Amino acid sequence: GVNPVFKDMTLADVKKQLLGARAINLIPGNYPAPAGKYELQDLPSAFDARQKWGSCIHPIRNQQQCGSCWAFAASEVLSDRFCIAGRKDVGVLSPQYLVSCDDSDYGCDGGYLANSWQFLQNTGIPTDACYSYTSGGGDSGQCKTTCDDGSAIKTFKADKVVTPTTPADIQTEIFNNGPVEVAFSVYRDFLSYTSGVYSHKTGGLLGGHAVKAIGWGVSNGTPYWIIANSWGESWGQNGFFWIKRGSNECGIESNVIAGSPAL
Repeated sequence: GVNPVFKDMTLADVKKQLLGARAINLIPGNYPAPAGKYELQDLPSAFDARQKWGSCIHPIRNQQQCGSCWAFAASEVLSDRFCIAGRKDVGVLSPQYLVSCDDSDYGCDGGYLANSWQFLQNTGIPTDACYSYTSGGGDSGQCKTTCDDGSAIKTFKADKVVTPTTPADIQTEIFNNGPVEVAFSVYRDFLSYTSGVYSHKTGGLLGGHAVKAIGWGVSNGTPYWIIANSWGESWGQNGFFWIKRGSNECGIESNVIAGSPAL
């Protein structure tokens, strides 16, 4: 179907403004893989983090005309995980701080998943209330040393970072600890997604995109991941989409990363 979010946009606009995940496939060695596989546990056939943790799974956001998906996905995962760990006072964390201040990445011109999580470990990010999103027009902005209101910045950091590599390990990580950041290759037919389980059928490669995986299910025999996008609530299923699970569709199971909150 037709997505209103793409109204008046060219393919070049979509590539530049909406797709910002660089180096699809995490570079081996940036983080240690979990020792062996995760412990096997009985997982349900369907799981939605919104049902287990409620409002800790924060609302859909909109990166607008900036290739900052990498910053949104990382900050959203860490935001949710702070809440899940009991820090409901933290609220939503700032993607803008990553866009403007993480000099190992490229702001509105994209970023690397591993780099952004290293920044979250070493530097951390403040809340969205302190450092609000201003890059919707495509300008990465300058890194500020104070909050919007001039007060001191307090950052929240990630602790241990993991990169689960099998569908079962990804499910276990989500089930026990909360959403994870995933990246996948976007083909032209993805732009026509409105509902159902997506799998690539036609059209060329446009770029990489980072998003937040919050659960899984099965539809008419087809297993899928539940994904929160950052293109606003008017896109897809109120901002969410389903993508085929278990066959590394568009590389989505090769590009998974998340970190526990440093409490």
